[in-house]
Amino acid sequence: MKQKYVLTAVAVVAVGAVALGTAPMWEGTNSVKQEETRTSIIEDPVNTETEVTGTPTPLPTTAPVTGISHTDSYEDLYAQVKEWQNNSSYSNVQPRIMTVEESADAAGTDSAASNSSMAATMPEEPIDQEYGFDPSSEGKDYSTTTTQEELIDEADIVKTDGSCIYAMDSKGTLRIADAASMKLLCEINGENSSDYKEMYVDGNCLQLICQQEDYITYKGSIDLPSANAGGEKNTDGVRTSYSMPVTTVTVETYDISDREKPKKTGVYHQDGSYLSSRRTDGRMYLFTSYTPEVGDSADQLQYYVPRCGEEYIAYDHIYLPTPEKDFSYNGRIYLVAGAVAQENPDQATDVMAVVSSANIFYVSENNIYSATEIWNDRETRTEIVRIGYRDGKFTDGAAGSVAGELHNNFSMNEADDCLRIVTTVEGWDKDYSNFSRSNGLYVLNEKLKTIGKIENLAEGEQIKAARFMGDTGYFVTYRNTDPLFAADLSDPKNPRIMSELNITGFSEYLHFYGENQLLGIGWETDPDTGNVSGMKCSMFDISDPSDVRETDRFILKNVSFCDALYNYHAILAAPKKSLFGFAYGIYGDNTDVYDSSENYYYALLSYHDQNGFEPQMYLNINDSELFAGSMSYQDYCRVRGVYIGDMFYLVTEKGIVSYNIQKDYEQTGTLKWEA
Repeated sequence: MKQKYVLTAVAVVAVGAVALGTAPMWEGTNSVKQEETRTSIIEDPVNTETEVTGTPTPLPTTAPVTGISHTDSYEDLYAQVKEWQNNSSYSNVQPRIMTVEESADAAGTDSAASNSSMAATMPEEPIDQEYGFDPSSEGKDYSTTTTQEELIDEADIVKTDGSCIYAMDSKGTLRIADAASMKLLCEINGENSSDYKEMYVDGNCLQLICQQEDYITYKGSIDLPSANAGGEKNTDGVRTSYSMPVTTVTVETYDISDREKPKKTGVYHQDGSYLSSRRTDGRMYLFTSYTPEVGDSADQLQYYVPRCGEEYIAYDHIYLPTPEKDFSYNGRIYLVAGAVAQENPDQATDVMAVVSSANIFYVSENNIYSATEIWNDRETRTEIVRIGYRDGKFTDGAAGSVAGELHNNFSMNEADDCLRIVTTVEGWDKDYSNFSRSNGLYVLNEKLKTIGKIENLAEGEQIKAARFMGDTGYFVTYRNTDPLFAADLSDPKNPRIMSELNITGFSEYLHFYGENQLLGIGWETDPDTGNVSGMKCSMFDISDPSDVRETDRFILKNVSFCDALYNYHAILAAPKKSLFGFAYGIYGDNTDVYDSSENYYYALLSYHDQNGFEPQMYLNINDSELFAGSMSYQDYCRVRGVYIGDMFYLVTEKGIVSYNIQKDYEQTGTLKWEA
């Protein structure tokens, strides 16, 4: 099967200049300030003064995280960053040196600056519980974003609160529509709206996450290399402006008590590229990736210390996990985390950075886990960092590693202060002549030390999906058939496999359908050839984990790709409503192998114990009045299905279509906009 991924190029429009004041560095705080000017159009970096409006609010003082080592000074951190660069064949991007003469033409380079960043957005991957997240949903009947943990919300591009639908398009416009009347209430276009990423809606609070690329400039005199042969330097000095791109993620918070007139209540900035976020108890935890550079000295914090709000993170809040055996500082990248409270959205209640190139996140009620996959001495390993959190503060931490690599965030789960992980282990022998693959299950304590494990499972296969419930873990491996394993984790030191169910095909996403059933969505394959014959939905009876059975299956034939399998937010999963749905694509009309055209559909299905799987509706999205045959792959990836009461809504890049569930999904309304 051909799997399709998309790299989205985002043109980012930089914003106006902001100047920071100076302040001394001191111990025991989250941040320090340093003089600099941040601007998108550099008219005269030497002589122009940028007006500062308002006084930046300093970050609250918090104690460093315990249990994990931090740097002792900025000088030590700078030396470490410099060592990384010197020991690496990878050359970091150096700051561009702009002369005064060049800067005179910079006012015309806005479009160039806007297009200087390419943002790659890959599916983060699959989440939990019957309705996803909504702690206030009791007594209400509407769908919510599919999430990994019941009480931890996750951001997405479409949300509903049971009355309104919130839709974010790829061009940076957030629209609020009244679901009952299908009336557009308002549009929000922020300063950096061309790069809105995701959002949260919680009661009367709306939070928008956007990413921007700015240019940071520094004033001063330096010696420039001469144009003469031999590279001799000028000795008289040239007044210059250093200009360096800086990526920043912004959280815009709005009071939406009046849905027609949202009021912005705060803006928070955090250096780095957007990775992920979570939200719980009125607080957002924002994760960004920051790449340090090497300047001329440790005093130049702007090169190697990330900024949160208006200030740099203090050195004792930048952590270097103890490099024990098999633990490396892979990639020399910081994972930056900031906690932002709803009631004070202009600043973080706590900030920190960890030297980690993490790309997979799992957040439980008490801990944040970040995972980095590395190739280390002939084999794959996963490095894990745990950071505890409580009431908007980061508390304690630990670091460890396990053999193999994770499939996605569902490969991790916490219970009773233990982290349970399933990985696929790949590697070569000492002579690099034989390659092997197997799978392992590991249980780690709160210090991320392995206390229990099962290794060499399903040799030659790889993990395709995983899900945990209580003391039981379920995971799927695949080569030509689909073994679904059920593991007993009641004794963390002695995990054991209770059952192994072999069926054709494999599931790529697992979702609990109540306490005794597990829904699997993936692909049907030929057990002899491995060729894909269609998309498969399976229902498993897990009432007895020692005897897991497939009770029903449904095949969608000729499906070519399904983005929802790699972005679980795109799956509507509502067991209490007996509904689930997703968008999928088909190449051509399946009669001409050379037809490269793509057709996009939305499938809505139900499942009842008596009747099994039943298709409720198939929608050809291409031919809908919203797209009229002009739908792109990017449009398809942004399709979401939601329901409110007895109404189903298909939310797309160009509008919303409503259907009455009780009237055989009769179309009742259309709200179209230009995107």
